[in-house]
Amino acid sequence: MKNLVLVLLVICIGCSTQPEPVSEKEVLKSVEGFFDALDVENSDPTLIDKYVTHDFMLYEIGKKMTKEEFIEFVSGLPIIKSDWKLSDYRISSDINSAHISLHNSGVFLLQIDSLTIQQEYKWLESAYLVKERDSLKIKFYFSDNISVKTDTIK
Repeated sequence: MKNLVLVLLVICIGCSTQPEPVSEKEVLKSVEGFFDALDVENSDPTLIDKYVTHDFMLYEIGKKMTKEEFIEFVSGLPIIKSDWKLSDYRISSDINSAHISLHNSGVFLLQIDSLTIQQEYKWLESAYLVKERDSLKIKFYFSDNISVKTDTIK
């Protein structure tokens, strides 16, 4: 009888549905949402909280920054237009977390006094994302500047 119960238990466990890993779509939605939250056209300062954990950390320009420090850094720039193109994704995931590495090309217009400057950046980036309740949020983001090109528009 014990053997029968053990066999039935093994069959039940083996037949139970296993949680699916985090999907590529979920990862891209979170990373793209993060950049939407940073866009100069975003008027909701709390939008970023939808895409990052409470203990979010970012490493950029040789500095480790919290969410607050990063927002302060970004909001101090005279950017009047921003556009990012994310490409070359490499994603790995399990049921509770994911990692993505990608290329990011950003074009920014800056207004400094009467001068308009266009900057084109290329970065190699990666992020570690974790499940928080029912959403996938960025816990750590790393950005390494590959190149920058600056032109004066007017």
